[in-house]
Amino acid sequence: MQLQLQLQQIPYVTSRTVPFLLLLFSFIFPLTAQADNQNTAFFPLKVNAPNKIELQQQVDQALARELDTKQLALIPRNEAAKLVDYEGTWPPPATALTRVADQTGYDYIAVGSLTQIGERISLDVSVFDVLNPVAFHNFFQEASSVGELDLVTHDAVTDILRFTKRSVIIASIAPAGNERIDSGAILRKINTKPGDFYDPSELRQDLKSVFSMGYFDDVAIDVTDTSTGKAVVFQVKEKPLISAISFVGTDAISEEDVREAANITANSIVNPAKINEGVQRIKGLYKSKGYFNTEVTATLSYPTEQTVDVRFQIEEGEKISVEKITFQGNTSFDDDDLEDVIETGTWNWLSWLTESGVLKMDVLQQDAGRLASFYHNHGFIEAKVGEPAVEEKDNALHITFPIEEGPRYRVGTVDIEGDLIKDKAELISMLSIRKEKFLNRQALREDSLKLTDLYAENGYAFAEINPKINKAESGKRVDIALKIDKGSLVYFNRVELRGNTRTRDNVIRRDLTVEEGGVFDSKAIRTSTQKLQRLGFFEEVTVTPQPTMSEDQMNVMVDVKEKSTGQFSIGAGYSSSESVLFMGEISENNLMGTGNRLSLSVNLSGVTTRFNLSYTNPRFMDSKVSAGVDLYNWEREYDDYTKDSTMWPKTPHRLLKIPKTST
Repeated sequence: MQLQLQLQQIPYVTSRTVPFLLLLFSFIFPLTAQADNQNTAFFPLKVNAPNKIELQQQVDQALARELDTKQLALIPRNEAAKLVDYEGTWPPPATALTRVADQTGYDYIAVGSLTQIGERISLDVSVFDVLNPVAFHNFFQEASSVGELDLVTHDAVTDILRFTKRSVIIASIAPAGNERIDSGAILRKINTKPGDFYDPSELRQDLKSVFSMGYFDDVAIDVTDTSTGKAVVFQVKEKPLISAISFVGTDAISEEDVREAANITANSIVNPAKINEGVQRIKGLYKSKGYFNTEVTATLSYPTEQTVDVRFQIEEGEKISVEKITFQGNTSFDDDDLEDVIETGTWNWLSWLTESGVLKMDVLQQDAGRLASFYHNHGFIEAKVGEPAVEEKDNALHITFPIEEGPRYRVGTVDIEGDLIKDKAELISMLSIRKEKFLNRQALREDSLKLTDLYAENGYAFAEINPKINKAESGKRVDIALKIDKGSLVYFNRVELRGNTRTRDNVIRRDLTVEEGGVFDSKAIRTSTQKLQRLGFFEEVTVTPQPTMSEDQMNVMVDVKEKSTGQFSIGAGYSSSESVLFMGEISENNLMGTGNRLSLSVNLSGVTTRFNLSYTNPRFMDSKVSAGVDLYNWEREYDDYTKDSTMWPKTPHRLLKIPKTST
């Protein structure tokens, strides 16, 4: 960049012009090369703090950043020191600031200081007005730490501009006229903020944003000049409330289903966009049932100025089903083969039960993807399936799938390269793609997952398998190479439990096969999940590895959702040998969260009485040994004797035979 200055003879030079020209050449006009809208000289703050030099640099940067957002400039500190005495009385006296104003031509001079006491900081700013040099306008901001320096700087600059730019600065922004819509929701749509310069074009964009919320019939902006700047008010007129919603013409589909599809509720503010969305959703519902010619219109009526009634008029039309499905471009597979791939079908006599023949657009799009996958899994890796075409003919639907098959590729060589943790031949033997005659992308994906699981079971949790398919130079053949990047060996760090408010930690940990400090093993995670589910104490069990700050360590998060483990049953019956029977049992499978089982069962009949109290510890002392004890008292009457069996801790077994006597 080349700077060229041209001096001309000045016929008349005032006493203010001479020092200004001297200052121009000494500073290379940093003070006068100001933004067009800058009428205030912003001097760097005087810093009073133990670490003055370091903090001084932070303060200057924060103030410069804030001014830059307003397209304003900060006087460099070395140049400011030539204009005012930072070591003398602060703020500088009015006479000194008057000289600065004479030299620079600014209307206002902003000087201030920042003081740090402990962690707290305070900012004091004085604004000198050339037209009123006697009265300083002072502003004060404070914060709890230096970390809030940008915030206090922003507030201080805003306060200054509200005074010096009060004719063009925005002092406040607020909505008015809103009764049901929260003011915060409106303000979030407004990009202009207090302290910004007044810009009609920006405010017009804000007005459009507020209007686009859809809740207002009218939005207007009122601007009033105040002593601190312009007060901007977004005056809104809210739309009326929906008082009633009605549906007319719902014969084939229940009104409840149509109402749910419309998703319009009473006592909400009417929104034409949402009502139009409701119309489209109702049409979509009818299309999903085969009514493709359904017409839906919404009309609004206003019983009062504050309320509106919404009426959906539905003309269902005739039900149209899929009569024919055609495939264009398929030469390797006939239509019957491809029809087995897709879910969309033609109408038949069981359609009332299976919904076959009903066209669902989302399913139709998925069918195109299914056909593409089918071809890719049979060697046609360049096959393309276009957008299905739907045509109505003679009150029926005809669907056409355009297909470009392309060449069919055989499987050539299969190789594995990269980081191998086992013999290459052993790894290759695991691959099912070798047995495929033609390239099958699904088989290739499954082989990649096999290798990923193998590496994860051996501690390489972040192993990556990248299949590369290379077309042979001659013949329709592809060579496959699976490149393996095993990553770093990963270890289990911590095992954390969540959700077990009742079950004790040791009951869960003893069934985990993952070990803190052990090598990562994905199989151990799956096994741990299965073992915890088999306990029967939890509705849901999730065992998830989570990365840590260290690349070679992973935590294991065990999330469980407990369920009730107590049971109570009662019953009655009759048998020819027992006569009337009564039975009952009460049990707890997770006694006090210990994982132990306690149950009491009772069986009563005309000839038998049985009481049984059972206690079982399935993992005695957290080992793999189960221990338990049964206390029971059984009594049964036979024709000539009564059998009484009792087991107590001090009497392991007792059998009494009492001859039956008759009186």
